[in-house]
Amino acid sequence: MNQYRGNHDALTLDMGPASDMMNGNTLRIVRPRWLRRQLAEVVAKLNTLDDKATSRVFPGTEAARFPESLGIRTGSMSVHTSRTMMLEELGLVLDRVPKIARKGEYEWAIVEQNVLGKPTRTTRQRSLRRLTELYALDPACSVFRFLRIYWNVDPAGRPMLAFLTAVARDPLLRGMTPFVLGVPIGEVVGAHDIGSHLGETYPGRFQATTKHSTAQNLASSWTQAGYLQGKVRKIRTWPRITPVVLTYAVTLGHLCGLRGKMLLQSPWVQLLDRKPAELNDLAFEASSQGWINYKTAGGVVEITLPEIPAKKAEGLN
Repeated sequence: MNQYRGNHDALTLDMGPASDMMNGNTLRIVRPRWLRRQLAEVVAKLNTLDDKATSRVFPGTEAARFPESLGIRTGSMSVHTSRTMMLEELGLVLDRVPKIARKGEYEWAIVEQNVLGKPTRTTRQRSLRRLTELYALDPACSVFRFLRIYWNVDPAGRPMLAFLTAVARDPLLRGMTPFVLGVPIGEVVGAHDIGSHLGETYPGRFQATTKHSTAQNLASSWTQAGYLQGKVRKIRTWPRITPVVLTYAVTLGHLCGLRGKMLLQSPWVQLLDRKPAELNDLAFEASSQGWINYKTAGGVVEITLPEIPAKKAEGLN
């Protein structure tokens, strides 16, 4: 039995309707003009789902019927059986491909221009396939579109921006990450511990060699994101969270149909690994920078998502 199992179970959330979770507080969300058009189709589809649909995107609930337009993937396929979250490769691609590029330009950059420096066309195509599975690389996909906006303006937050996207796109990474969140800060996390939990969570799915390599890939992704530190001996650490990272997590929650104070209690925000008081400070800082409007007074909480200035959205000074 894995020593961190209890911590993992404690992270499970019941994502009921926001009105049932408010406890007397009032929180108002205003959709800005730049977001309204992009969300119209998503919201229409979300309205056909039951109120607890969001909870089924997260661990143990992979039967969700989420609209493909969000870019959230479910099912049994995972990049992590063979690769990590590929943070370095993603950075190389996004540095070389224009911010307003279409899907085909990402494909051209990876396969034809070989921006990743792969030795053969086969390895370039394989890298393209894995990066597409993890990040979509398509501005028509809501998750990638917002990743690209926030990536351009927040270099310090890029590891967690990429990780949040990879969690949305990789069901295995999504299902296993509560394990590492349950490990106390400063504790050693070994591939054996991860593999044991992997076997318990997905019994009969992995052979011994595949389970070990998948555990190593998961550990590498958590290290790239900042949850772990060390090349061989992995130590649990705090990931770096910026106001823009919080904004992206709130945006993902909004895209998934969350309202009310659940926006700051959603699984997306839970992945930031911060206490409520710290999240409150981050929200105020994001508000001071113009990414969100966040106000609290007398038990009343107000969050709005303002229109991002054109220069910010384009990543310009």
